[in-house]
Amino acid sequence: MLWLRPGLIVEDAIRRRTYRVEKFLGQGGFGAAYQAIQVTGTSSVPRACVLKVTIDGATWHREAYFGHLLRHVPALVEVYDSFAWAPGGRTPLYCLISEYMEAGDLDAYLGRNSAPWPESRARREMVRLLRALTMMHESGAVHRDITPRNVFVASNGGLKLGDFGIALHRLGRREVAADAFAPRYAPKAIQQGAKHWRQADDVHQIGQLYAALLAGVGSRKITAKEVKNLSCSPHTKSVLQRCIGLRRKCFARAAEMLAALEVRDQPARKAASVRSLAGKRVVFTGTLSIRRGVAQKLARKAGATVESRVSHSTDIVVLGDQSPHWIAEKKGQKLLDVDHEAERGHRIALVKESRFLALVGR
Repeated sequence: MLWLRPGLIVEDAIRRRTYRVEKFLGQGGFGAAYQAIQVTGTSSVPRACVLKVTIDGATWHREAYFGHLLRHVPALVEVYDSFAWAPGGRTPLYCLISEYMEAGDLDAYLGRNSAPWPESRARREMVRLLRALTMMHESGAVHRDITPRNVFVASNGGLKLGDFGIALHRLGRREVAADAFAPRYAPKAIQQGAKHWRQADDVHQIGQLYAALLAGVGSRKITAKEVKNLSCSPHTKSVLQRCIGLRRKCFARAAEMLAALEVRDQPARKAASVRSLAGKRVVFTGTLSIRRGVAQKLARKAGATVESRVSHSTDIVVLGDQSPHWIAEKKGQKLLDVDHEAERGHRIALVKESRFLALVGR
């Protein structure tokens, strides 16, 4: 550990600023973090701040770079100063001075306050974080480490994202390598060996944060099955399932998830009026009153092509009348895929089983 004793004075020799170490806060991939006090310097840096030190110049450079690039973005921990400090001519320590967040990181905060957040509060904070992450993604960068330990809680309860030590920009069209990440919070595809970290993988982690707030749990990931039991709106459950479900179905970037969250008071989607199954590609979902195989034979007899999953060529999805999922909007993967296709401009008709049976003469 990079141990600095309380009372030690650390100096930015170029800007003539000095900071006094107060107490140890923790350590991670970057190095060690300390609560500090600015002793001499400038009013642009608050007196109470955080001093982070590392011996890894590359990590320090990334933190300093993204701190400068995204300075003053409301939902990001602000970086005030960065410098190298070599006491007594020894090997330099690379230092960052950043905003002090009174309530600590979200992981520790949820450990002390385990009650689920009201949906309105959780959604508000996610929108703020997504606006900040959208700025990163629009610059071609990925964060790769959006975990409860890297999201911090201000005195007013607001959330801010920090720790850009493994953030990277893409080079042209080349994706960022998945060679640095927190394994416990990485998407399943990354855990299973995917070679590249996509912006969608950042969105997966934001979705996990959103679910953690609604569940009041920060120490582990929330499963898609658990999402269905959260006390939140059907629309929010749909957004969460898109984030933490299959990688290929996740929102591709922060802006897409942000747009989904900013849609308010969505009207319930009505079953479409379909006059014939002839020439249509049909997918079944939910529990039917008849056996699935029988329904498929009836559809083929009526001139339809039966598909096993929703795709860009699907015309109709038949919803089982015996399934409560459509009524409760606890959407399974096929209905999430319908939403995904709609976002891409491909509208798929949703037909209840009773209407399907009428179309096939039953």
